[in-house]
Amino acid sequence: MRRIAVVGSFDTKAAPLGRLVDKLRKLGEAPVTVDTGVFPSDFDCDHRAPDVAGAAGRDIEELRTIGRAGAVAAMADGAARVVGALVRDDSVGAVVCMGGSNASTVFARLVPAVPVGVPKILLGTGVAGETRGIVNGSDAILIYPIVDIEGDNSVLRGMIDRLAHVAIGARDAGPIRQSDDAARSVALSMYGVTTACVAQCRALLAEQGFESLVFHANGTGGRSLEDLAAQSRVSLVMDVSISEVVDELFGGLWPAGSGRLRSAARHGVPQVIAPGAVDMICVDPRTAEAPRFRGRLMTAHNDLVTLIRTTPEENRRLGAVVAERLGNPKAPASVMIPRRGVSALDVEGGPFFDPGATAAFVDGLRSAVAPEVSVVEADLHINDPEFARAMVDEAMRCHREAARRGERD
Repeated sequence: MRRIAVVGSFDTKAAPLGRLVDKLRKLGEAPVTVDTGVFPSDFDCDHRAPDVAGAAGRDIEELRTIGRAGAVAAMADGAARVVGALVRDDSVGAVVCMGGSNASTVFARLVPAVPVGVPKILLGTGVAGETRGIVNGSDAILIYPIVDIEGDNSVLRGMIDRLAHVAIGARDAGPIRQSDDAARSVALSMYGVTTACVAQCRALLAEQGFESLVFHANGTGGRSLEDLAAQSRVSLVMDVSISEVVDELFGGLWPAGSGRLRSAARHGVPQVIAPGAVDMICVDPRTAEAPRFRGRLMTAHNDLVTLIRTTPEENRRLGAVVAERLGNPKAPASVMIPRRGVSALDVEGGPFFDPGATAAFVDGLRSAVAPEVSVVEADLHINDPEFARAMVDEAMRCHREAARRGERD
């Protein structure tokens, strides 16, 4: 049975972490303990703080003098290396962190080192706020402890005992299963305003024997898509909705980071991209009132989200950024342009209809795109059934071409 790794600051959180370790042992487990604390601890961890610091190429005595932020970051890097090695050796089947903001920082660094399917669990006060930086697009399990991870009380004891059961249950549930044939899996990005296109693409792909993995373009979804492409767990990417890049560039709610639109090109995964939902910046209603958005065309999506229409100048910049991120892709890549609109709002008679903005995106794209990337324009709306069919046909062409290249290599 693969063991459960317990990661945390055993200098300041020794009592609650110790209770977790004791509970796991009572349940028949032999947990692996990893100390990310900087100062001495009486707890005899399997991987002591000096060893964790050393894994990051640092000296623990030095870390005690450089300030909290730098020390925590270094220990987080070391823990990621230690835990990553344990997972790769197949000796650890679940990873648990517990604590306050430092634990959230460590957990965020651990997540990329632990593959999808291996449970990653955080019991921490930090999950009460913004969690995208903690989740990092992974299959993380976040539990809010109600009380702080401090002292000894009935609520905290109950939460720690529950955490032990969650860790064992998540590990014993087994891996998350994808299609047995990754060569038949397709990653698609979707926004509410491009749902019709993605639904039609899914149906057409299913007819050809492909499984569709749909990712919500909410910042975290885009990171998940990029991670699976980088791990070659999909054989094709259909990026129908790239609004996360809009939010990254222009201050929206849901950026996915500067790695968005890079993984497929870098790792040899064929891809087809459409400028879905590039007509909108998503902000909260209070931000919509900021001076920088004064006078802009906008519409309320719901009580939490206001959509601000992007300008032609912003779309031109976005097109150039898309071209730069695609670079010289290692597999066939195409960008398909629906000239009659890029979202359910950007339709004739709709609030965001602006063919000039789409044309500006194309101008920016063509100004910088590599010769290896095909740019295909269609006199269709993104949610037209004919556009979905055209996207799938182009995706299949790219997929076949990638297979032929592989055979030649």
